[in-house]
Amino acid sequence: MSNSSGFVKGMAAGVVLGACATMMVDPVSDRQRHRMQKKTEGVFRNIGNIIDTTIDMFR
Repeated sequence: MSNSSGFVKGMAAGVVLGACATMMVDPVSDRQRHRMQKKTEGVFRNIGNIIDTTIDMFR
């Protein structure tokens, strides 16, 4: 189980660093940023649900 938690942490860190690098290279307008935030909230909510389901399967 510790290997998968390290993998998840690494993936999350990669996503955050990639998003920061993208924002520095290609700045977006406020409207685009708001739209992107709403989409990423949904993505992270789905990822959280998948992780919860996976953890419940191992119990």
